[in-house]
Amino acid sequence: MYWIKKLLHLSATGFLLLVLLWVSFNGVTWLASAEQLEERSEEETRSVVHWLPSDKYIAFNFSASRTRAVRLLSNAIFEGQQVFDEPVNYAIEYQLFDSQGVQLNKHTYHHASKLVLAAQEQQVKQIIEDRQALSVASGQSFYIDVSRYPNASQIKLKLIPEEDTLRGVVVRLHAQTSTDTDDSQQIWLKLPLDWRERMLNYHTLGGNALAPWELTNAVRYDWQKLAPQGIPNIDFVSDILYETLPYNVITYDFSAQQWDLDSFYSAPNLTATFRVKSTAPLYFTSTVPVSTLRLTWHDLSQQLAPIELSAVELEDNNYKIENIRPGLVTVQSSLPALTQWYQLAQPIAPLHSYYYVLTPDTPVDYAVSGGSDVVFDIRDLTPESSHAIVSLYDAQGQVFARHKISLESRLSQFDRLITPETLRQAVNESEKYYLRLPDEAVKLRISSKTSVAVKLQSRHRDFHYQNVVCEQLCENPLTDFVEIGAWFAQKATNEFIFTELQQILKVRLFEAPPLPVIKETDYASESLFDRHPISNTALIYSPANYFEPPSEPTQVHFRQLDDIHSINSDQDPSLKIPKVIALKPQAPTYIEFDATSSTTDDSIITSASQANHLFINQGEQRHFIKTRLYKINRGDTLSLDYRGKNRPLSIVIKPFIYPAAKNRQAPLIINTSLSGRFKIGITDEYTVATKRYALMPSQVPAFMLHPQSTNIVSYPPVTIKIGTDIQTLEKFAISAEDEMWISILEEHSAQPLTPLWWQNENT
Repeated sequence: MYWIKKLLHLSATGFLLLVLLWVSFNGVTWLASAEQLEERSEEETRSVVHWLPSDKYIAFNFSASRTRAVRLLSNAIFEGQQVFDEPVNYAIEYQLFDSQGVQLNKHTYHHASKLVLAAQEQQVKQIIEDRQALSVASGQSFYIDVSRYPNASQIKLKLIPEEDTLRGVVVRLHAQTSTDTDDSQQIWLKLPLDWRERMLNYHTLGGNALAPWELTNAVRYDWQKLAPQGIPNIDFVSDILYETLPYNVITYDFSAQQWDLDSFYSAPNLTATFRVKSTAPLYFTSTVPVSTLRLTWHDLSQQLAPIELSAVELEDNNYKIENIRPGLVTVQSSLPALTQWYQLAQPIAPLHSYYYVLTPDTPVDYAVSGGSDVVFDIRDLTPESSHAIVSLYDAQGQVFARHKISLESRLSQFDRLITPETLRQAVNESEKYYLRLPDEAVKLRISSKTSVAVKLQSRHRDFHYQNVVCEQLCENPLTDFVEIGAWFAQKATNEFIFTELQQILKVRLFEAPPLPVIKETDYASESLFDRHPISNTALIYSPANYFEPPSEPTQVHFRQLDDIHSINSDQDPSLKIPKVIALKPQAPTYIEFDATSSTTDDSIITSASQANHLFINQGEQRHFIKTRLYKINRGDTLSLDYRGKNRPLSIVIKPFIYPAAKNRQAPLIINTSLSGRFKIGITDEYTVATKRYALMPSQVPAFMLHPQSTNIVSYPPVTIKIGTDIQTLEKFAISAEDEMWISILEEHSAQPLTPLWWQNENT
């Protein structure tokens, strides 16, 4: 019996071994038969990815309290080793939900992906499915700032395929979570070695040279991979993505000269500028002695002349500038210099933009929306003048319109291009041209027979332009008013070609200071009695620009007096009767009397001696102007009809709040709109028809000439430029979300032939 049991045991064990060997052999045979695009290497990485369905949503959960952002990396999947001349488009729709299942946000991101094989020395990616090798395109990613939705805890995704050549799309999701950085050194040492090596690739001195703040920044956040919710192979399908690293990253010769990209470069032929929006001191470092630098502050309103700034050296190559005002700072140097600037412990970042470099063989194509407007930002890259051709295509792919843009070759004294080696080089000035697209336009092509750099921006002509306006430059202080720019950059449909040919130009942008141009125009106030009969006069401080020659003052121009006894009783022959305005704290808060006949009256002198402010329309430096203001009720719309009238060059709006406390800090929201007929074709000016402003209170002195109260709050004036792109101006309208008092001025090329009695009144 014993031997029978032993024999059965050996037989069972042998049978199991044979079954195991047979399964293993078939598995190895199946893997070996899979068609590989490229041979495996030691640099290969493997990632778990999830196929994105197009008929349902796939859900991912994350922590609502710890997650700051969600990163989605997607890869387009193709059949076999295909090569496409044009990118393949697809879109991903995402929805954010809270823990109760309430939808917080919904959006669709569009991507363009193209397959690149290893033969082109690019990244190698593939997925093996059912013994068939599938090609994987380069990754596309976008980030979702979930900090704006504190209750968000789930994201749902769905694929929106846009072309038939696409097999599918796989995704990877990571949540950015904050870490405890109290012991950054310990967290750094716990990171995998390959992670630390990747973070140190940019550091030429290695990990021992890392500063404490660099370690803290490196471990401040962590990316946690998210897993889909549901049952595998039912609610979601996972796969393995093979990637061969490193990717095709442009490498630089770090043994050559490298210039800090965060620094401002200046030279005898290039000037750097930046805006200052705070009165805090400026700090900067310089690679050259400060004696070779010329630092100048410019008032963008041009009421103050430019001021030369002086710097105090703190230590080697570190300097400080105090008593700074909001405005524009220019940096000039007699030697090539790099300066890096700081304010409020934050670096001042330079602005830059990207341009497509056109050649005779590589035009640029854009998908456009009919009825929208575009602006062409073009730079001629040749020493001689050239031109560009703009072609418009309809839905059938036929050209139905062409426009020619003539370009001039002028070197810019401010903008400069940045080479791949981080060097700066001079570049031609930017020229901007505008086009209002016809409704049938679906595609736009820009071509040139010479080398030019092009950037396209677009906007819908009926969209609002929303901006915060302060008396001086300022950051947006409002949390419920989001600034909306007029133009938005547009990506070319054939951008991949320019990237592949390295025909993308990086240009650093600098703002030129305003030039002292004396206008040969005249301003006239608009009478609004017929529409808004409630009005009153006010005394408003309105000095001329610093460079304008002194003009002959009129009887509505006043200057401030120090004392009632400083009045000159001699009558000015240019005035009918000199007037004195006295503003008192008690009622009546405003009195006005003749300077020649009334100064001997003891009661007038006694009353005027109690005044806080005294003004007279006599003498020099008369910067206060007596102006009539009209009351506009909340919600009312003031319309000015220009049909059959001379079109002004611009319309200036001066708004005020009355009565109001002097410490009022609330903004004034106003809306403006222009209507008329616009020119068809290329123009060098563009008028935004609809605008919305949030005006912050200013410190400009102003007084309402009313016996009950003189307290008035002034706001920055708004200038509505009437561009040459308006063929016929029909109407201008303005409304406000609060009751306001306004004065409207029109800028004309010549003075009015007939006198405007309300403009020169003295009562």
